[in-house]
Amino acid sequence: MAPSTVSYGTLPHDVQGKIEKFELHVEEQQVRDFKQLVRLSPVAKECYENRGEGHNGLGVTRAWMLEAKAYWESEFDWRKQEEYINSFPHYKADIVDDDGRIYSIHFAALFSEKKSAIPTTRLHGWPASFQEFLPVLDLLRKKYSPQDLPYHIIVPSLPGYTLSSPPPLDRPWKIADSARIMHKLMLNLGFGDGGYVVQGGDIGAAVGRTMAATYPECKALHLNYCFMFPPDDASASELSDTEKKGLERFDAFNATGNAYGREHGTRPATIGHVLSASPVALLAWIGEKYLEWSDAASRLPLSTILAEVSLYWFTGCMPTSIYPYEEDFLQVPHPKGYFHAQAHLFVDKPLGYSYFPRELAPMPRSWVGRTGRLCWFRGHEEGGHFPALERPGEMLADLEDFVGEVWE
Repeated sequence: MAPSTVSYGTLPHDVQGKIEKFELHVEEQQVRDFKQLVRLSPVAKECYENRGEGHNGLGVTRAWMLEAKAYWESEFDWRKQEEYINSFPHYKADIVDDDGRIYSIHFAALFSEKKSAIPTTRLHGWPASFQEFLPVLDLLRKKYSPQDLPYHIIVPSLPGYTLSSPPPLDRPWKIADSARIMHKLMLNLGFGDGGYVVQGGDIGAAVGRTMAATYPECKALHLNYCFMFPPDDASASELSDTEKKGLERFDAFNATGNAYGREHGTRPATIGHVLSASPVALLAWIGEKYLEWSDAASRLPLSTILAEVSLYWFTGCMPTSIYPYEEDFLQVPHPKGYFHAQAHLFVDKPLGYSYFPRELAPMPRSWVGRTGRLCWFRGHEEGGHFPALERPGEMLADLEDFVGEVWE
């Protein structure tokens, strides 16, 4: 079992509203039903498109699905994963929105006892969860004691994802709505006067950018993802060979890799039903992304992928986690460069960017610099779309170096 972090669980003295400690426990009957569903769910018969070993560019293969299903059924231990999750402090906060509605927002955290600790929140995307950042929290609790931890690290579940309340039933939910709720969470934790830093990837990068561009209390933004299209004045001469290869990966994603997003955005009800009917179907849909979007040099363990899919299944969050794509594909027209509310919002605050070459959309440094006051950059030789899982040491070093440079 991972070491206890109860000593990192002291809330700041000036918290507001209802914030309670939380421990994850999936009921035993639900776990048994899940195992039965995995066992009874068939895998598609062999065909040309799903043949081969590994990933062949036409979707997740039958060989991988059979291997993953067998491991899920007989070896994967949800209780062990649950124990690891609960070794970190967790909370649920009641956040009162501007219209008076209350959202229960889950977050994991490491709180420092230092008065000068810097409040930092890390925001996930799809198909990830707060679990994505647990390896970084693990490194932090091994590196620092509660007395000398330089940061308060807050890792929420976005609205609609896993352990947080879903969006309302009577209206669409947008990136700006999630940004508002995440901002209110940081204020409720007492970080309004001194401010806070946001770090994000994927949809979390969009939420974080919106927070940084909207709320003065958000003092700085660090991204490992900055989806954007070529600026009008972009020139090939400003690109390195690594960046040119990265844009080839981006082009491939636009050509053959984004059909899932269009389905999420244009038929969210249908895909929500499909992926709520079978854990094996959910595994195929989400597992493909972990295989395709991560770096082969830091291939994620099967147990890590299954932990994320299992949490999505147990919380039933798939239908309520895909709302950002409606904004991308249905609510048009958009400003030039719009996707997940990212590049069109200029951040006139310290902006940091970590470049991982196997990201699905690795944007050149000069392009990212056009979207904000870029003052910190680091390029990596390895790593993909899930760097907090793939390269947690590098991700932590980047966050510490950025915060240390920009925080006054």
